[in-house]
Amino acid sequence: MSFPLAGNERVRDALTAAIAADRIPHAVLIYGEKGTGRHTLARFLSRAAVCGGENPPCGVCRGCRLAESGAHPDVITALPEAGKKNISVSQIRRIRSEAYVKPHMADRRVFIIDGAGTMNAEAQNALLKVLEEPPGSVVFILIAESAAELLDTVVSRCTAVSLVPPEISEAAEYIGRTSDYGGPRIISALEQTGGNIGAALELLSGGSAAARSAAERFAAYLLAPDEAEMLKITARFEKSRTEADLFLKELKLCVAREARKRASDVAAAKKLISFYGELSRFEESLKININLSLLFCALVCRAAGLNQI
Repeated sequence: MSFPLAGNERVRDALTAAIAADRIPHAVLIYGEKGTGRHTLARFLSRAAVCGGENPPCGVCRGCRLAESGAHPDVITALPEAGKKNISVSQIRRIRSEAYVKPHMADRRVFIIDGAGTMNAEAQNALLKVLEEPPGSVVFILIAESAAELLDTVVSRCTAVSLVPPEISEAAEYIGRTSDYGGPRIISALEQTGGNIGAALELLSGGSAAARSAAERFAAYLLAPDEAEMLKITARFEKSRTEADLFLKELKLCVAREARKRASDVAAAKKLISFYGELSRFEESLKININLSLLFCALVCRAAGLNQI
């Protein structure tokens, strides 16, 4: 399997070399802001540690498949317990005991401590004891937002890996390759999030859901227009040309579905089909420097005029 992150070339080169030489560090601290790929990298490393194939992580052996599905007996993840914000000292003590148990399937056991920065000093010192004299068959992967959240003594026992957002061009290529979002929307989302891929994807998915919901509500008024409500729906899309384009695309889908549902009502279907055809003209208007408020006013006026056809 190829390295799963965009950018971060130094991290990629160092870790892939360590994996190829079968010298995965006994403790790795992965830190960076949310959305930079900390969990993606942790999963990649854990699969590499338990892989039974060639060129780990191969992605096809039993070990890789079990690790990917979260069912590998030698990959253990620690999170704050239900209802709690911190990983407790008792959890770390259990991990410390488990670390001396021989692997069940693989050559190593992997302990992922997700939210390592939530450990208090007592929990971190409990972990330090096993980090100082680790069993040879164990890999610890600590995930945190900042190395400063951890004691210096803990950080010093780990190979620290700092993740940062890649260049926007690299991030855009990555999202374009792994998703169905359009190029302009991807660039807009990345510019708003400083190249943070995770945050951009969250923005894109949230934007899609919001646009879809708004389009469905707008379409519901097409044959019984309420201009005031329609203007309220479109108001949130007047600030971003990218989001406006997304709304219009979702509206076309909604109108097409509604026209199919009303096929037996010839008059209603004809009105909807006519409106669907005009939506392409509104999409074209977005490509020129048109005022979005005026665009949506025109859209609402055209929708309100459907009953006059």
